[in-house]
Amino acid sequence: MKARPQSTRRQRGFTLVEMSVTMAAAGLLFAAVTTGQELIDQAKATKLINDVKSVEMRVQQFAQLKGRMPGDCDADGVIDYAADENASQSLRTDIGNNARASEYSYSVLLPTIPADGVVAANESDACSLVGDGAATTAPAVTDVATNATNANVWLNDLKVAGVVSDSAPNRTLAKMVNEDFLFVGSVTDGGSATADAADYNAIVIHNVPQWMARRLSTAINGQDARADRSRIRLLGRTATDGTYAMRWDNTGATETSTVDMRDSMVTVVYFFDRVPESKLETDTVD
Repeated sequence: MKARPQSTRRQRGFTLVEMSVTMAAAGLLFAAVTTGQELIDQAKATKLINDVKSVEMRVQQFAQLKGRMPGDCDADGVIDYAADENASQSLRTDIGNNARASEYSYSVLLPTIPADGVVAANESDACSLVGDGAATTAPAVTDVATNATNANVWLNDLKVAGVVSDSAPNRTLAKMVNEDFLFVGSVTDGGSATADAADYNAIVIHNVPQWMARRLSTAINGQDARADRSRIRLLGRTATDGTYAMRWDNTGATETSTVDMRDSMVTVVYFFDRVPESKLETDTVD
């Protein structure tokens, strides 16, 4: 029987050309994934910027129509709702949003407006159109009994004036792309360079990823070098007033190292009306 000849074929590996093509393909795939994530991040940041500017535009539109800010029921120039002092909102270290979500109504019912001559205290969801200016007991004029603690007043005012649709729940209108909520009201500035207990109309947004907050600052302030200047500021996570962190690189109270800096959650304030004076050149302990 004739012996079967041994195969002279040898096992061979990848050539340099094949390895180069494979590495190039892997590099292109990685670049595509990285670029895709950056585009998603950019879209989210752009949406937040546009939504905040849209809220400001609607607030200013209402002010032109009514001669006062929405939620400023006594028309003294300061929105009555304490945007950063109520029980759930002041918990800047809270990474959840259930408590803040409960501040806003999910009903689509129109707010009730008191008739002429009815004491405005009967209206708890929006400023009275007329109220009772002759009332001798508080609240008088167009004051609303719960407007300092009711987050819905500014939105219901917008609905009554026809500035926003009355078919959308307030909770939906106030929710931002960062999956937390925006509040419109007043913030008491705690800076050492400003008058004590000065109140400023502001938009407060909770649990914004730090990278997104910096893009918001760049879009509105024109820079992100300082976090305690101009209109967009970084609120101290452990404070309950207008106390600001000087740098955007501060980590949130729930983070333990600077490794978490990019995605650490921060609370941002936007002074869309008057702006507090800049702080002194001293850092703030967060």
